Amino acid sequence: MRSVTPDSTPMLGDYDGSRRNNFTALRIFFAWCVLFGHSFPITGHGELNPLREFFEKSTWIGEIAVSGFFAISGFLVTASFARRGLLDYCISRVLRIYPALIVCVCLTTVVLGAWLTTLERADYFTNPRTWNYLWNTTALFPMSFRLPGVFESLPRPGVNGSLWTLPVEVSCYILLMVVGATGLLRWRTLGNLAALALLLFAFNYFGDIPLVGRIEKWAEPCVYFLLGVVCYLNRAAIPLSLPLGVAAAALAYVALGKPWFDFVFPPAFVYLIFFLAYRSPFLDIDRWFGDPSYGIYIYAWPVQQVIVYLFPQQGPYFNTALATLVVVTLALLSWHFLEKPALGLKRRWLKTSPEG
Repeated sequence: MRSVTPDSTPMLGDYDGSRRNNFTALRIFFAWCVLFGHSFPITGHGELNPLREFFEKSTWIGEIAVSGFFAISGFLVTASFARRGLLDYCISRVLRIYPALIVCVCLTTVVLGAWLTTLERADYFTNPRTWNYLWNTTALFPMSFRLPGVFESLPRPGVNGSLWTLPVEVSCYILLMVVGATGLLRWRTLGNLAALALLLFAFNYFGDIPLVGRIEKWAEPCVYFLLGVVCYLNRAAIPLSLPLGVAAAALAYVALGKPWFDFVFPPAFVYLIFFLAYRSPFLDIDRWFGDPSYGIYIYAWPVQQVIVYLFPQQGPYFNTALATLVVVTLALLSWHFLEKPALGLKRRWLKTSPEG
C-alpha cells in the first residue's frame, strides 16, 4: 500500500486489503432500495412511485441498486481471485451464494407454497411446477418465478422476482474464473484490452457471449460487473477525491433522461460507489450487525408478497415498513446462523479468513 500524506490524493489501490470500508453498508442500502422499489408494483401502485419522475424514465431505484451490487461484486471478487487464487475463489463464491439461496428456495417451496397455495395440498406437492421451482437452488439457469396456486391473484404473481439476478452473478463468476485462469488479470494493460474488447463485442453481439448472453436483460448487470473488474485492474490509477466524488454525483444526475445516459451514468455511479466505500466515514457495520444484505435481497420479495396477501388494502409504504422489519430480522438470522458459519468452513478448509 502506497504511503498517503495529508496533502496527497489517495488512490483506490491505496486501500488494497483494507477492511475499513463501507461496502457492507452500501450493499444493505442497495438491498433495501430493491425492497422499497418493489413495494409499488407488488402492491399494484407502480404509477405512484415518487422517484419515477426524478429518474426521468432512464432507470429506477431497483435497477440502480442491482447495478451497484454488481459493480461492488466485480471489484471484490476480482480482488479475491488476484490475492488468493483459483481454489479459494471457487470455494468462496460457492459458500457465499448457495447456502442461503438453497434454504430460501426450499422454505419458499415447502413452507410458504404449501401454506398459501389455492390447490389441495396433495395436488400442490404432486404438481411438476412445484419441484421444478427447486432448480432455482442451482442458480445456473434462468429462474422459475411461480409456484402452482401461489399468489396468482396478486398484482405480481411471482413468488420471488428478485432471484433473476443470481444466475447472472454466477455466470459472471464463472467467466471471471476462466479469464483469471488465463492470467489476464495479472497484467493491467492486457486486462484492460480484454475488457475493452469484450465491451465492444457485447455492444453489438451480446447474445453471442457464453453464459451471460442467453438473456438480453442480463446485459446491464454484466456491464456493471465488468466496470467493477476494470476498477480493480486500474486501482493504482484511480484517485478518490472529494471534488471528483461531487463531480461524479453531478454527472450521474445530469445524465438522467439524456440520450447519452447509458454511456455516462454507469462510470459516474461506479466511481461514486468506491468514493463512498473508502472516503466516507467508516460505519463498521460488520462489527455490530454482520452482513445481512444478501438475506435482505433474497427474502424481501416473498415477504412483501405475503404482506400483500394478508393486507390487500394496504399500500406501498405500509408494505415497505412491515417488510423491512420482517426481512431484516430474517436476514440477520440467515447471516449469523447460516451464511457466516458457512463462510467459516472455508477458513477451516484452507486456513484463511472468510471473505464474502
